[in-house]
Order: sequence, then structure tokens, then C-alpha cells
Amino acid sequence: MKLFYKVDPSRYREMMEKVRDELGLHEEIDEAATFLMEESEDRIEQITGRYNPAIGGDAMIRVVLVDESLKDFLDSVFGEPYKVK
Repeated sequence: MKLFYKVDPSRYREMMEKVRDELGLHEEIDEAATFLMEESEDRIEQITGRYNPAIGGDAMIRVVLVDESLKDFLDSVFGEPYKVK
């Protein structure tokens, strides 16, 4: 399952940290994105967050979810997804 969220950029970092800490994920940051992953990929394949302050607008978060029972938790942090695949 893929979930796509648009979030307030002022809360983007706080939201990503909350998910990372609650789910015990590993974080990698490069110039364009923040990646949250777990080693086993039993629950989550990857969470990718992108926000470019030079461009503005909403921060975008894409979740590739293996364990669909985590959707409620992710929705409680990021809000309702604008797209689900």
C-alpha cells in the first residue's frame, strides 16, 4: 500500500521525528529528501519526505507500507492521505 500526504512545512520535521522514534526507524537525509526505513522491511518499506523551502508549498510524504495496520498511526501523525494506492 502506498500513502501520499501533504503536510504543513512548519510541522514536517516534528512529524518525521515522531514516526521515526515511535516505530524505531533508521533515518537518512540528503539534499532533496528525508528517508525513514526499517532494516527488515516487515512493516514499512520506506517513508520519503520532501520539502524545499526555496519553492515553498506543502511538504510531501510518501509511505510504502507493508503492514496496513500502521495506517491509522500514520494518519494520526500526518493527517488523511490525499492519495492511496
